[in-house]
Amino acid sequence: MKVTITGASNFVNRMFEACGNYQWAREFLKNSLEAGATKIEFGVEWQAVETLGVYRRTIIDNGCGMEPNELLSFFSTLGLGNKIIGGVHENFGVGAKIAALPWNPDGMVVISYKGGAASMIKIVLDPETNEYELVEYDLGDKRTCVIDPTTIEWGDEVNWGTVAPSWATEHGTVVVLLGSDDYPDTVLGNAKAEERDIKGLSVYLNTRFWDLSHVEVRVTELRSEKKNSWPTQRDEKDDARRPNNRRIMGARHFVEYPDAQSGKLGSKSTLLLDQERVIADWYLWEGERPAIHSYAKKGGFVAVRYKDELFELSSAKPVFRAFGVIESQVQQNLTIILEPQLYDPSVTPWGVHPDQSRNRLIFTGNGEKGGAVPMTDWGAEFAENMPDEILNAILKARGEHNGTIDDEEYRKRLQDRFGDRWRIKRQVAVTKKSPEKPECGSGTDQVSVLDIEHGEEPSGVKTVKKQKKKTIERVHVVGTVGTGAELVEKEVPVDVPKYRYSTKNDFENELHIAQWSPHDPEGPTVILNIESPVIVEAIKYHQEQYPDIYAEEIMQTVKNVYGEVAAAKIAHSQKLAARIPEQQLDADYRSEKALTVGLMGLMAEDTVISQRLGRFGRKKAAAKGSVEVSLESAEIT
Repeated sequence: MKVTITGASNFVNRMFEACGNYQWAREFLKNSLEAGATKIEFGVEWQAVETLGVYRRTIIDNGCGMEPNELLSFFSTLGLGNKIIGGVHENFGVGAKIAALPWNPDGMVVISYKGGAASMIKIVLDPETNEYELVEYDLGDKRTCVIDPTTIEWGDEVNWGTVAPSWATEHGTVVVLLGSDDYPDTVLGNAKAEERDIKGLSVYLNTRFWDLSHVEVRVTELRSEKKNSWPTQRDEKDDARRPNNRRIMGARHFVEYPDAQSGKLGSKSTLLLDQERVIADWYLWEGERPAIHSYAKKGGFVAVRYKDELFELSSAKPVFRAFGVIESQVQQNLTIILEPQLYDPSVTPWGVHPDQSRNRLIFTGNGEKGGAVPMTDWGAEFAENMPDEILNAILKARGEHNGTIDDEEYRKRLQDRFGDRWRIKRQVAVTKKSPEKPECGSGTDQVSVLDIEHGEEPSGVKTVKKQKKKTIERVHVVGTVGTGAELVEKEVPVDVPKYRYSTKNDFENELHIAQWSPHDPEGPTVILNIESPVIVEAIKYHQEQYPDIYAEEIMQTVKNVYGEVAAAKIAHSQKLAARIPEQQLDADYRSEKALTVGLMGLMAEDTVISQRLGRFGRKKAAAKGSVEVSLESAEIT
């Protein structure tokens, strides 16, 4: 008689779909750590390799282990672990079983040792009932689901009594993943989920966990993705086949890398964000990065730390851009770890906790519940308080492209020309006109208005009336709550952003023309790609129309026109802010792709360029053949 697992397989599969790649490894590792293990190995079950040619992944630890009744209880109920379901920061009762069973229908063998005594169970998917069950063993005088594998004659089968290494036979647990008929080899992971990278498991553990230096975690890595090049025995003699036994240290080790031969951690420190509810630890590498290859994160990244795990980890340029870092050289060397406070409704309705799958974090606070982590908001505050060390690295990386355009008359010119049309409604602080120039504190915006008079309409609605003039004399800055000034809604001009040029390495795609950096250390800035084929072609085309003596001035004119047009588009797009959230406006309407398409077409840009180049007089005689320049071959010389 088989023991049916409590809980339908549909529940397991539904929960499994919310799991991320390699999450099964996370669940097994967390189980081992909670069992007090000091040594954990993601290895290979070698008997099946030598007798069946099948490569099965094992997870072995020297934790406290389980007795027969504990083992039966733990695996005869899905939705329960070795502890009851806790609060939002507990494991929710879903874990290794749910993350591993759906892609191992042939079974999962679990052997646990406690006080030197071994207990074993095997859980499989019954193809007829489509339910998970514990296999029953006939011992002659009784039938049972829990056996001592060291007392069984296994014959030609895998001798499960000898699978555990000696360091796990006093106390510890062994799990063997048996896969499926289609994918019996589980050493690389879930093949259906494309877990086929030979170092995929190592890089996952080294990026999911922040610090594993206090425990010995190892992964047996194969040297080839081709099965015919895999080892054929435990003590493989062929160097090309011999597996690699890699120590997993966690992400922190490769951020600080104390054993680096060249380069070093130049500086690190902490910023407190969002009313000191978020700890932002930053690390800035100096010099050459160590040769980490593909078993961990080599370059910089941004991540959210929750207890001992990392979420939202990304090296994407848009993420760094949100933190005010555009330069790829700095992105490669900078790591930012954000640690927000944990959500605890009994203390404060603000914080983070994992969702039920433990694959993503949920944020509650600022009027939101169960939403996404506000990375953009934290990034903006980080950029506003940019540490000097990072700022200096940014300025150094900019090199010859450092700084903004020297001649910012274009901002005044655009404001004068379009100021009346580029206006948005904002709350501003009103004060009576003073003979002295008002002082504008950091982040506090004010506006001077002539002779304000407060009145009351017959309906009882309070109004603000001007005694003499109906127009605001001058808009200084936008008002904010908490300044002590009265706030009213007024139409104010849109500020024209700065622009500067950089190289293709600072862009998501080398073909892109521009990107928007609202949190640039030098103020909101449009950054243009001097190596973009579109700009390269425009410069070369116009240079060919005039004598070579004007080449430098023509290049600067073309750059200025594209910069001014890009800045104007960003300024005008602010009109959309009344109906589109700022974050969505930046992500969608001001993305690199959107700005690139918006700056193509030639009509507007070429018209302005031609007008400005008229001062150079007559053009050259048309050269023989086509003057069209290929985007693929265009270069600035």
